[in-house]
Amino acid sequence: MPTLNIDENINRLQITIEQMTQEVFRLQGMLKTFTDLKKAGVDNIELPNQGLEKIEEDSTQENPE
Repeated sequence: MPTLNIDENINRLQITIEQMTQEVFRLQGMLKTFTDLKKAGVDNIELPNQGLEKIEEDSTQENPE
C-alpha cells in the first residue's frame, strides 16, 4: 500500500511557500521601480542592442522547465 510521509510534505510545502514569497517580493520591487519611473515621466528606456542576446539567454536558463 502506498504511504505518504507527513513531515516530508510539510517541509516541501514550507519550502515552496518561502520560494513563492521571495518571488512575490521580487515582483513587487520590479512593480515599484516601474511605477516610480512612470511617475517621474519616463515612458521608454532605450536598451543597447549589443549584449541583449546574452541577457535573454541567462534569463531563460534561470528557471528551466
